[in-house]
Amino acid sequence: MSTQLITQIMTGLRFRYPALNDIHYEAGWTDSWCHRRCTHAHKTLIEAAKCGMPQGAGWYVFAVERGEPRELLAAENSVVERFRFGK
Repeated sequence: MSTQLITQIMTGLRFRYPALNDIHYEAGWTDSWCHRRCTHAHKTLIEAAKCGMPQGAGWYVFAVERGEPRELLAAENSVVERFRFGK
C-alpha cells in the first residue's frame, strides 16, 4: 500500500468517525537502558519518525489512542519502516 493511499484512507475515516481524531504518534527510544519518549503529539507517522531518528539507532514510533499508548498497526509500521530503510 502506498503512503498516499493510507493517508487518504485515514483522512476519510477520521472525517466519518470523529473519535478517530483522538490519535497521535510519538517517538520513543532507549537511552542507557531506559525508555524515553518525545511527548509531542505528532499528527503523522513521518513527523514522529523524524523526531525519533536523531536519537540514535534504537528509536521507534508508537500510537497514542484516546490517551493510551499502543503498538503500531501493520500498515502504520510499514510506513515507518519505509521511512527508516528507504524501501
